[in-house]
Amino acid sequence: MKKWIKKYSNWQHRPLNEKLKGILLILFPLIFLAVVVFAPGWWAYLHFNYPIGIPYLIGIGLSIILFFTGFGLYMWTIILFAQAKGSQTPILPTQKLVTTGPYAHSRNPMVTGTILMILGIGISLDSWSFLVFGLIIPSLYILYIKFVEEKELEARFGESYKNYKKSTPFIFPNLFKAH
Repeated sequence: MKKWIKKYSNWQHRPLNEKLKGILLILFPLIFLAVVVFAPGWWAYLHFNYPIGIPYLIGIGLSIILFFTGFGLYMWTIILFAQAKGSQTPILPTQKLVTTGPYAHSRNPMVTGTILMILGIGISLDSWSFLVFGLIIPSLYILYIKFVEEKELEARFGESYKNYKKSTPFIFPNLFKAH
């Protein structure tokens, strides 16, 4: 496994031209959300919708809070990645370990933001189908993070990542922990 992680890390650090980097920084997050994350939920909603049954005004209020909190968190992480000379895409990883902002409370706030957006949309559509199918890709991505990305980060950042990993929750922040 370590040999594979080393090859993966070398592949990530191959030279890319600046134009391609710019395109990846801007387009990848949008395409990722639209095609990869939201598409399965939308497909399920259109083909076999099962209503949640939340009263309309409560659902709309809750969905607005969840979606925009998630979107704000997602965009914040993209900005932090860009400042660290990278993006969320594995072909353009950050050049330094990001541990500030939302990363001080969760190792994967981008996933947290994505889950909140999916919950917001699912509730606004009043759809269990959207929620269940919408969470498939983030669930698979969590497995990728756990079994591939974390090992690559340990190889790339060493003890600093291991210490960060010990002190920071995986996906959801501990809101009751004193900082």
